Amino acid sequence: MSMDQELVQEFVVEAQELLEQAQNDALALEGDPHNDALLASLFRAFHTLKGGAGFVEARSLVDWTHHLEDLLDKLRAQSLSVTPERIDVILRGSDVISDMLGALASGQMPEPGPETLGRRIQEAAREDSPPSVPEETADNPGTGRYRATRREKPDGDDGIFVERTDADSVIGDYIDEMFADGGASQADEASPQAGEHAGEDEITDAEFERYLDVLYEGTAPGMERPDPSNAGTAPHPPPPPPPAAKAESTHAPPPQSAGSGSTRVAGETTLRVEAARLDEVMNQVGELVLLRNRYNASVSALGVEDEQLTRIARELDLTVNDLQTSVMRLRMQPCSKLFQAMPRVVRDASRRLGKQVRLVITGEDVEIDKTVIDALSGPLTHLVRNSLDHGIETPEEREACGKPTEATLKLAAIHLGDRVRIEVSDDGRGLDAQAVARKAVEKGLLDAHEAARLSRQEMLDLIFRPGFSTKDQASELSGRGVGMDVVKETVRSLRGRLELHTEPGKGSTVAMEFPLSLAVLPVLYAKLRRDTYALPISAIDSLLDIEPQRMNRIRSRVLYRVSDQDVLPVIDLGEILQQRPLRLGAEPVEGILTQGGVLLFSEVLGNEDCVVKPLDFVGDQHWYQGASLSGQGRVILILDPQAMVRLANEQTTAG
Repeated sequence: MSMDQELVQEFVVEAQELLEQAQNDALALEGDPHNDALLASLFRAFHTLKGGAGFVEARSLVDWTHHLEDLLDKLRAQSLSVTPERIDVILRGSDVISDMLGALASGQMPEPGPETLGRRIQEAAREDSPPSVPEETADNPGTGRYRATRREKPDGDDGIFVERTDADSVIGDYIDEMFADGGASQADEASPQAGEHAGEDEITDAEFERYLDVLYEGTAPGMERPDPSNAGTAPHPPPPPPPAAKAESTHAPPPQSAGSGSTRVAGETTLRVEAARLDEVMNQVGELVLLRNRYNASVSALGVEDEQLTRIARELDLTVNDLQTSVMRLRMQPCSKLFQAMPRVVRDASRRLGKQVRLVITGEDVEIDKTVIDALSGPLTHLVRNSLDHGIETPEEREACGKPTEATLKLAAIHLGDRVRIEVSDDGRGLDAQAVARKAVEKGLLDAHEAARLSRQEMLDLIFRPGFSTKDQASELSGRGVGMDVVKETVRSLRGRLELHTEPGKGSTVAMEFPLSLAVLPVLYAKLRRDTYALPISAIDSLLDIEPQRMNRIRSRVLYRVSDQDVLPVIDLGEILQQRPLRLGAEPVEGILTQGGVLLFSEVLGNEDCVVKPLDFVGDQHWYQGASLSGQGRVILILDPQAMVRLANEQTTAG
């Protein structure tokens, strides 16, 4: 590419943001087809994309956006009606633009768009009814046609001369004089709307876009001019909207000079920074946290009460915490970035399945670490599609069950202290735990004897096993047994928790909880005889004093009665990690209650913030989240409680 790659990358970033907004506007427009503001915003997005593409000399992108712009121009002029079919081609056309932007980002010039879809866009742009022209009345005089040409002004400079042609007159003037500060021009005084814009500095969005189109004669910057011999076939700019519609539109702010103070301040309020640089800063803060921990441990080990050292340690602790919080906030992003693609997913899947679904999104302003946003996009899409395909019934089935024909699918982000909870819920048919277990036996994931020993929640958790699906035949959306296991693995890798709640006939909810930040991990230190391990505090529900009378053995499983309602398996870490079970009553034993079971340790020591370092030398199947340095400078292994529970269950099943 001959164009400066840095310029191209800046264009790609801004173009992707424009495209995301355009897709959201298109989806909103389908539900509100008479919203002129949405149409104007959608048209502006593609118009700006085309101009930028011409600047970076991406001819294929210019041509493709021009097709979409033609369609939107006719929709905006109300010569075409907004229909679901036209929204379809707009969305599919935007997908092609997304692929082209991806090619630009990788340093390649985009290829031309698919011819079949291009023809569909052109067919969708064919007029299905003549343009509606407002009748001339005393309250709504005719607006005529506008024509703009480049001409030399009396002072010798180039200018744009705009003419308005009525049935019996032609009125014209240079565009900068028509909207000059000194008041209305002769054209305004002669115009029937002279009273509306006299003395105003502003023009409407529609007028601005029309003049911009005329300025480039229908061609984006950087493209060749059209052949004058074909000028008669070029579409005329749409007539300006009637006064009533103009009154409802939002005026653009008056233009400011490049050196104005307000423009300069606005440009300095945001700064684009590569994510890799933020990661480097976060890693350095993590190292600082480790040094802080070692310093505090060294001060405590001195055994001398020195008020000066104690004050320095306390101030250092506060300063590092503040710095850590500030850097963490740099990586935080609103959940709206995670949810923004879901309306399109729901729309396409529900139309394909013939289901009526209303999507409700809450908590878009809740912030979470960028790593979670990036990693969760695919799993969340699968959960939504799974709910649409498996959970939500057809309108006929819902009506037979006494439910509204329109189902409700909810996406929610909830802030819970130092954690964020993301939920996907529907009011569909729900899950039958026994049916899930039977299907798992049919697929050979476990035998009938193993299934009989499972609790209801363990039966439901079978849907997260690789290869499991409740559908006999695969479809485009689901049924291949790939997806829910990926969801579980992704949540685990992000140090999150995954929960499934369902009620047959009423619906299901899949909830995922994640820490606000993944860079620094609060852990609980626990001793197993002479060895010290760490567990993420986020995975711990509470600490337990182990009472022998609450422990029961059923076949090969040891269960602990936490309460009258909760009975959980016991995971003896002495047996797993040291091949020597802890002897209850003969040596100290304490319990740590987690989501999947009760972990047995010798002693709980205390908590501390740590920085997780990956263990590259172990295989894929292990029960560690990583390693860290303690305040004493020792390497501490961080256990993965979910992996420990899974391993204990597998050993019990094998036994």
